[in-house]
Amino acid sequence: MPSAVQLLTIIENLFKIWGLWLVPLGAFLENSVILGFIFPGVTVIVLSGFVARTTGEGIWLIIALATIGAFLGDNLDYFIGRRSGKILENKPLFARPIAAVEPFLQKHGIWAIFAGRFSGWSRAWVALASGIIKFTYWKFAIVSAISALTWTSVWIIGGYLLGGNKEIIAQWLSRASILAWIVFGILLIYYFRSRIKLILDLTVFTAYKYGNKLKNGLKNNGPKF
Repeated sequence: MPSAVQLLTIIENLFKIWGLWLVPLGAFLENSVILGFIFPGVTVIVLSGFVARTTGEGIWLIIALATIGAFLGDNLDYFIGRRSGKILENKPLFARPIAAVEPFLQKHGIWAIFAGRFSGWSRAWVALASGIIKFTYWKFAIVSAISALTWTSVWIIGGYLLGGNKEIIAQWLSRASILAWIVFGILLIYYFRSRIKLILDLTVFTAYKYGNKLKNGLKNNGPKF
């Protein structure tokens, strides 16, 4: 098992090789309605700021890439909602979150879109609901871009400031390496607990849906006696 200090070095090397791809991809997935609950996009974004400081990578380039990724993730959700939102509203996995977000969105409009970005739960649901109620796209796009820039800047600059204290962090981690791994494991379990449940729910839902289709297809196309 690598020490926590070695882990930081591994992360730095990964970002040196794949960083310019990981940042927009992480932001995109974090802001998508399904993958945002599974993929730890915020972690990637914070680490990108940290590595930008320790490797000398341009922070404004990182912020720009993350903003583009977050904006595209929002737009994907918006158009999914606009095209097939009414279908999703009738699906158990989507009905309750959409029903919770829609009144807030209809009441507060652009402010709901901006504020929703800063809540991990509502981030993607607000974009999806905006499409469902056919919120004016150009207004949605402008607010989405502003909120994406603000949101990514906060996380990346936070990571950048942490990167300035790399030596202190490395010393602390080396002294408390075992404890750091325990804390990391607990946080990882907590982070993915709800996401694992969502994956299982989606798996069961998909299996049930397509299992019924297959069953009905066999009945309809089976041998006639």
